[in-house]
Amino acid sequence: MSKDQAPRYSMDISHVTSVELPLIVKNVDKAIAMLGGKERIRKAVNSQYRPLPIQASSHSVDDRNLELRLRSDPFHHPVQASVNHREKILLKVSVPKSSLPSDYYENPRKYNVRELIARTREPGSTPHHVEPIAIINKNFSFRGMADFQMSTKNNDRVQNFKKNMLQANKFEEIKKYYEEEVVVKDELIDSKTFENRDHHFIPPPCFSGIRFPFDYKYQKNPFTVTLRDENGDAKVVMKFDRKKLFTNTVDYNADEVPQQPLPEIVSKFEWMQTTDLSQEYSDKKLYECIQFITKLFNIKPIWLRRLLVDVVPENLKSAVKEALPYVSYCYKNGPWRFCNVKLGVNPRDLPSFWVHQSENFRVLGIQTKIDHNEIVGRIVPPTIQVVYHEGDVQLSENLFFTGSKLPKTVNYQLGDVLDLDVRTCIRNAMDKNQFFRDEVDAQDGWIQKQVIETVRRIIKYKLRQLKDEEIIDPLKILKIVQTDYNIKDSVKAASNSATDHPRMDQDDEDDPHEDSEDDDEDEDVEEEEGELVKNEIDKMDVDVKENEDATETNVFSRIKQVDEHTATKLQELVGLIKQDNVNNGQP
Repeated sequence: MSKDQAPRYSMDISHVTSVELPLIVKNVDKAIAMLGGKERIRKAVNSQYRPLPIQASSHSVDDRNLELRLRSDPFHHPVQASVNHREKILLKVSVPKSSLPSDYYENPRKYNVRELIARTREPGSTPHHVEPIAIINKNFSFRGMADFQMSTKNNDRVQNFKKNMLQANKFEEIKKYYEEEVVVKDELIDSKTFENRDHHFIPPPCFSGIRFPFDYKYQKNPFTVTLRDENGDAKVVMKFDRKKLFTNTVDYNADEVPQQPLPEIVSKFEWMQTTDLSQEYSDKKLYECIQFITKLFNIKPIWLRRLLVDVVPENLKSAVKEALPYVSYCYKNGPWRFCNVKLGVNPRDLPSFWVHQSENFRVLGIQTKIDHNEIVGRIVPPTIQVVYHEGDVQLSENLFFTGSKLPKTVNYQLGDVLDLDVRTCIRNAMDKNQFFRDEVDAQDGWIQKQVIETVRRIIKYKLRQLKDEEIIDPLKILKIVQTDYNIKDSVKAASNSATDHPRMDQDDEDDPHEDSEDDDEDEDVEEEEGELVKNEIDKMDVDVKENEDATETNVFSRIKQVDEHTATKLQELVGLIKQDNVNNGQP
């Protein structure tokens, strides 16, 4: 035989069954008794039993399988064996006595087989010998739980059952036990039945609903440490305290806006201004971040926080959240929600603040997590170009809505929307003097209802198309632009009033911020107009009854002065309704 080939062994050997016990066997007879005796082992070895992957009970008794009983108790929950039919080879390894360590016989468990074999390979040592002696074609192993146990040693009822039934030698003993304990008696007569005492009930057949233990992999909280106080008591504390943010949030309806930071941080800012921060790394970074974003707020008074994080230097990004309360406050509702506003600035004072109004679009499926390894172009947003022409304040293009690429955010300031359709809509409304409101609105800000609704629907429609990678239909955009949302909104308000349902703007079906499969952003505009016209006609009928001088001609004349396109469709629909009434025999 070549030295390069492994030795060959004859496999004409016996086939045996093995049993792996989760314990060290010192008494073979006792181990066999724990498995139910030789007869029980013989039945299990000779059976063709294959346990199902999911059994009705993980502790069910089956003579074809083995179970391990750890104590002598009729109500003990044994460990069920798992049967493996994969063949394995049982090897006999013979190590010469001359290669054994000097203390091997004193403590043989100190050395494993690998270590003993390694000693035989040393120079001058007698080699070991290996030979296969059997093929294991069935293996019983106990990997499951022993289940929770209940001791019955002090349970009189269980001990009585064990003595007179399980260990009884005479029929008279069994009969006596049956008549005294098993036969149903009228226990309601005996007052002891209702006493608050241990009734010695037998343990349930199963405590655990699972067969194998589950590893929860409990680990220590990496942000905690265990300390001992002067009394020696252990206490788990955080390694570092979470910094408290003193963000000044303001309700839209508040009469005044904050002029300076909260008192809790004013003193700290004064301390940072008068202290050498060269040895205070975190405070130095915070102070530098405050100075940097102060310059940004002087350029643009209202920012989205995500834009600020994008424009500040890399080493200051982690301090932006803590630095913002020193220079700005936040609106928790209204047209400038999610925005950080420079202290002392009130966007409700001037219509020019419309460019900073924010709109949030909850469109399912848009991934807003930014990949910092992705190469993204940087631009100067329009709200900065107007007031700052040097052009060194550049932001990532994927944070703005362009209408051609799917952005990495769903929150935008209207003045920074780069989509051509949106900007055209705004420009046309300004040219017609139909853009600004006379007074600021709690929901739409300084922008008129028609314009803001059109902008919202265009953006949401395009976001969905870009997310689904579908073509943007120009006709759909045209229908959105041509829809009159002022009439639609007033008709809906009248309908809600007529049905005694209060109008809730945030839960309105026309709210562009809500994302659902039934959002009327996806409905056909013609159907919307049909519903609108029907409600409008009902409303006009009421007006005609209240005003005897009003006629159909006068009503359509007034509507035509406002919107000729809508008046034409109303006339067509009125004609259809009249024709239907004639066909149905109605006057």
